[in-house]
Amino acid sequence: MSGRVCLSVDEAFQAGFEEPCQHLVPDPNDCPKCRLTEAEIRRVAVLLRNDPLAASSTPAAAA
Repeated sequence: MSGRVCLSVDEAFQAGFEEPCQHLVPDPNDCPKCRLTEAEIRRVAVLLRNDPLAASSTPAAAA
């Protein structure tokens, strides 16, 4: 940790990416324990998908 004070949310977010992971791998994306699995990436993609048509048709189908 550099000891530098982050003045914005963006700086704090970037500082988190520049630190090694808890397993001391310099790039957390290369750490087999920290990186996301393909299944986790698929789940996040579904949660972040912005499809208003599917969201509006789901309640009608359930009724």
